[in-house]
Amino acid sequence: MIKKISTVALATLICLPTLALAGAGNSNDRVADLEKQMTDMSKAFTAQMQVMKDEITALKTKNAEMGKEVASTSDAVKKGVDMAEWTKKVSLGGQVTFRGYNLQNVWDFNNNVDSDNADLFRTKGSIWADFKATDDVTARIKFTDQTWGEGVSDSLDNKSNKVFLDNANINVKSMFGLPVEGTFGRQDVIYGSGFVILDGQSQYASTSIYFDGVKLRWNLTDQLMLDGLYLKSKEKTMYNNANGNSGDDQTLSGFYLTNKKCPITGMQQEIYALNRNDEAIKKNIWMYGLRLSDKLANGIDYSLEGAIQRGDAGMANGTGAVLKQDAWGTKLNAGYTFKNLDWQPRPYLGYAFMSGNKSSTTDKSEQWDVFYGGWPQWGDLLAWKYLNLGTANKLSNVYSYNAFGTDTAEAAYSNIQIVTIGIGAKPLDKLSIDLSYSKLTFDQTNPGVSDDFGDYYQTNIKYQYTKNLSFSIYGALLAPGDAFNSTPKNNATEAYWEAEYKF
Repeated sequence: MIKKISTVALATLICLPTLALAGAGNSNDRVADLEKQMTDMSKAFTAQMQVMKDEITALKTKNAEMGKEVASTSDAVKKGVDMAEWTKKVSLGGQVTFRGYNLQNVWDFNNNVDSDNADLFRTKGSIWADFKATDDVTARIKFTDQTWGEGVSDSLDNKSNKVFLDNANINVKSMFGLPVEGTFGRQDVIYGSGFVILDGQSQYASTSIYFDGVKLRWNLTDQLMLDGLYLKSKEKTMYNNANGNSGDDQTLSGFYLTNKKCPITGMQQEIYALNRNDEAIKKNIWMYGLRLSDKLANGIDYSLEGAIQRGDAGMANGTGAVLKQDAWGTKLNAGYTFKNLDWQPRPYLGYAFMSGNKSSTTDKSEQWDVFYGGWPQWGDLLAWKYLNLGTANKLSNVYSYNAFGTDTAEAAYSNIQIVTIGIGAKPLDKLSIDLSYSKLTFDQTNPGVSDDFGDYYQTNIKYQYTKNLSFSIYGALLAPGDAFNSTPKNNATEAYWEAEYKF
């Protein structure tokens, strides 16, 4: 555009001397020639100005289009940056477990009855996501699906091929500027070794262990914390008009105090007061307990826990008078790891006791209530043995093991003494082996029935193939004792191989 304007100016300068030279002729002709030249110049100038206007308009249009492209690119870049920042706040993970099972005589000790035998594949998959909205606020969601063999009825919760909401909660730290952390929603809650709180939803082989509710943690110091709990394990109906308008919910509430490191002994100390309320049978039990544990530099590790239960045991078998609860239980473990030896062997001892109810006692219940110390504690086979199936479970021949339970899928541990000796070792960096033997006896039995439950053998071999992938082989055998003399006495067994990937 500047070049064209300069050309017009130059043309004008060239024309002026020409006009001056032309002045040598007749004045009239000279005036006419000048007028003609001025008209021609005016037309040329006007035409040139129009060309310049057209070019300016075209340049403005082009500039506007370029501005839109730059703005669009800038928005895309900004959105890309925003997306990148958003992904930094999200953590993803999951688990795939494939297990080949063989179970024999899990509810009785009779080889001629196949209703408690299984030979199948168990497939379980979970995927979860954590979104860290701020340094103090995190939301978690987790979905799980499990099958016990292809074609199992979809009507069976957490046992069939259907996806369910396994976790969905919001965690808030430093609530209202206080040293308080709150977790709201569906969440897994585990304390200690799981003796009293481990399995919120007692389902088949711990497909899920969640509670619905609120957990508030008051961080008194860096080492001392107090948890307040109000959690639902069962919400059987939406409304409380069941059981004569008394409701049918099952609730866990109470307090759990943890001192991570005692300044004098160095051990971890846990004290709890917990309440289990089952509205359906008017159960309202308070449990008071203490747990001490430590893992010392010299190789010794231990865990000592004991609790008593008081309150209302509920109505036996859901009917009759409400009995008072007067029970106690304990779980002890200790081991020593030979760190300087090959394989790093760790021999260990275990003891567990959960009181039973004397058959002559009618005014109270001395039978330990399992609370939520569910499936994995002593292996699947013993958990299957304690499945709350009524008379279909041969434990009912020994004592009324499920008198105060309403969940058919609950492993109702009670009235048992478990003495265990075992050894663990690591022949290779990635290979671990654990062998154990337990002697099982009953605390109380029906008149004339022996207290000899049986002998329990367990073997577990695990190979950590990679950081995320592991392979396992497990076997268990429960040989029935004299308590089952009136029934067939074939062994109960469990065996599986497993491939598990966690990411």
